[in-house]
Amino acid sequence: MEQVGQVVALEGDIATVVVRRHDVCGKCGGCGAMLSGGGENYVKARNMAGAHVGQSVKVVTDTGKVLKASFVVYIIPILALLAGIWLGQQMGAALGLLAREELVGVGVGFIFLLLSYLAVRGYDRRVAEEGPRVAVVKILEENTRGPEDELC
Repeated sequence: MEQVGQVVALEGDIATVVVRRHDVCGKCGGCGAMLSGGGENYVKARNMAGAHVGQSVKVVTDTGKVLKASFVVYIIPILALLAGIWLGQQMGAALGLLAREELVGVGVGFIFLLLSYLAVRGYDRRVAEEGPRVAVVKILEENTRGPEDELC
């Protein structure tokens, strides 16, 4: 995923870049963006191009990592909920709670959903420790805003 942004701060070899959020991106956070509202994201990126504050730059995110993050955040909890509901119904039937097996299924499903939330939080913390997943790869000419629909 490529985006155009402007460097707003530097801390060693890490640049803070403000980029425009796309509708397709929603609030996934796969690129490591911290949502600020107003259609802008502040992204911490490795400054591989040696950009300075105020310069327009091209930032690149590994699309595979964005897709993996989206899968973990959206699909894993849904699968956990469905697996919990199915397992709960099986447990309810095995325990002879025929009239209430759906209720047991829903209860176990929500427990699995909660456990998946904790797993996603752990994954998020582990990924955050790895540092920025975004890189500044090119310094652009002055006043470059980028295309209206940058490559996602």
